[in-house]
Amino acid sequence: MYLLGVDGGTTKTIALVADERGRVLGAGRRGGSNWTGSDVTVPMAVVADAAREALQSAGLTPQDVALGVFALAGADWPEDHERRQAVLEAANLARQIVVKNDAFAGMRAGSSRPYGVVIAAGTGTNTAAIAPDGREWAFGYFADYGGASDLARDAIVAVLRAEDGRGAPTLLTDLALRRLDCPSVEMMLRGLTSGKLSQSARLTLPPLVFEASVVGDLVASDIIVRHGIALAEYANALIRRFDMGQLNFEVVVAGSIFKGKGPLLVDTVTQAIHRLAPRAQIVRARFEPAAGALLLAFDAYGAPVDTDVYRNLETSSPSPDFYATADSGGYMNPRETPKP
Repeated sequence: MYLLGVDGGTTKTIALVADERGRVLGAGRRGGSNWTGSDVTVPMAVVADAAREALQSAGLTPQDVALGVFALAGADWPEDHERRQAVLEAANLARQIVVKNDAFAGMRAGSSRPYGVVIAAGTGTNTAAIAPDGREWAFGYFADYGGASDLARDAIVAVLRAEDGRGAPTLLTDLALRRLDCPSVEMMLRGLTSGKLSQSARLTLPPLVFEASVVGDLVASDIIVRHGIALAEYANALIRRFDMGQLNFEVVVAGSIFKGKGPLLVDTVTQAIHRLAPRAQIVRARFEPAAGALLLAFDAYGAPVDTDVYRNLETSSPSPDFYATADSGGYMNPRETPKP
């Protein structure tokens, strides 16, 4: 019995195929496949090519693969799932195809059980959960705050408030001006209002918030605490939705802002969640999301996942270089904001 797991994101699409003991036999990689338009034929061709590469490297045919889980960025609304499902089924990649939002792969990449919660905070944010009875939900476009875009905006607001007297002085002023190569706050503001300071430039600011916080800047620390509370709020909403408050489960934290210096963000998230779910364990992902998609395939097929499966998956997966992020010019609609 063989299973397939695919993680399709904005910058890359990774496919893994494994046997029933979790031994990865083949892997494939292609460019980004995140797309928000109605015609998903082209981005799903990228996904299919990654899957075929994995099958070919394993020496398997689609009929050898009992089930494949495709965890895809852009699969938010029900019609997003249906469109992708139809194209991937027509591509003949496995005997059974399951399409999920990519956040669920992030959850399973860190959970030791088939259920749990994930808080993903990259450029934007998404939080998802799978309940013990199999029910699942992801915030998707319901998420309205959190991630690097909002962290950058809050840092800029803090600098402006410090300059005009509404807010307290902050180390973020000097840090941001140096990073953005602006001689003054006024010139920074002129760059922002004229559009000369790009979104990519602004997204270099979030690490500075963590740097200022770890040396005692209260303004920066307040920003991080505010984000931690907001991110925990998403998780707590799902914990209440699925009545998981008294259960022992993992909350997986993933994404770029959880890589910031210092423990304050994770500590804030942990404290807020533990008020509702004291037995929850806040953890980081153990595996890459593609391996999480593969574990979702085990769960969907009803295949047992024991310590041997986890160990085999860990030892037989491709090297970290295989997963390295690079801008590959994926198919994300440029008018839309990508989910993390």
